[in-house]
Amino acid sequence: MLLKVGTVIENEKWKIKVFAPPKEHGPAHVHVIAKGEKAEVKISLVILEVIGSTQFSVRAAKGIIKYIHENYKYL
Repeated sequence: MLLKVGTVIENEKWKIKVFAPPKEHGPAHVHVIAKGEKAEVKISLVILEVIGSTQFSVRAAKGIIKYIHENYKYL
C-alpha cells in the first residue's frame, strides 16, 4: 500500500506536510516549507525538535515548533 498524505496544514507563512512509507521512514515527523523563501525544516512529532539542518533561523524554528504544538491535533 502506498500512502502519500501531503500538505495537512497551511497558513500565510508555511506549508506543513506529512509523507508516509515508503517515501518516508524513521520517527514521526513533519516537513515545514516556507512560502516565498528557500527554507525547509523537519520537526519531530515525538519530541517537537528540529531534525537535521535547516535554513530557518533559530527564532523562526522555535515559532514553527510552537505552531505545531498548538495545532498538534490536526497532524
